[in-house]
Amino acid sequence: MFSNRITLAAVLAVAAVAPLPIHAAGLPSLNEIQQDQEPEDHAIAVPHDAPLASGRIVAIDKDAGRVTLDFRPLPLLPEGGVRVFAVEDPASLKGLGAGDRVRFEVERDGRGFVVTRLENSN
Repeated sequence: MFSNRITLAAVLAVAAVAPLPIHAAGLPSLNEIQQDQEPEDHAIAVPHDAPLASGRIVAIDKDAGRVTLDFRPLPLLPEGGVRVFAVEDPASLKGLGAGDRVRFEVERDGRGFVVTRLENSN
């Protein structure tokens, strides 16, 4: 009985580290999955035909080209809330002030986010 336990343990140990025949189940191999993936790109862009997000300006720093927005959750920023964004074109801040409602488009820029389009929606 003791040798049966050792044999069973050895079989289970080999089965745990042995590769599974994935192709037999009709699933793609890991190499096929990796080849199908697009090259890794950390800049996530929102499609240009996507609707603009909406929010409210809390503060503007025109000299630094930054805007603080209070916004609802977005696909790119699911937590929503108040956040300071860099603005791609600081000229788009002209005529805007705290309290203004805006529509905007935001893209990931490395570790931060950049507002690429900003429109007054008052």
